[in-house]
Amino acid sequence: MSADYYGCRQHRTCVVANGEIELGLQQISEIIEASNVELAGPLPAAIQNYTLFAAGIGTTSIYVDAGKALIGFLSSPAAAAGLRSKGFEPL
Repeated sequence: MSADYYGCRQHRTCVVANGEIELGLQQISEIIEASNVELAGPLPAAIQNYTLFAAGIGTTSIYVDAGKALIGFLSSPAAAAGLRSKGFEPL
């Protein structure tokens, strides 16, 4: 791999964009934020994997209410459209 591979923020998209490889696999949310490549589409359901995110609040946090509010918002229908627009698939 070239030095550019490690220096590029979106390194998988960079090696596709600069022609080092023809096809790259990466999370959709990473691909759609990269200006140098185009999303071809998701993998077929039979081989697709999903990354699940979890949220928690530290037992010594002084911002428990704010943390609960943020977690509540991120898991709400109101946040779903924004998450989808960034390549996420809210449950």
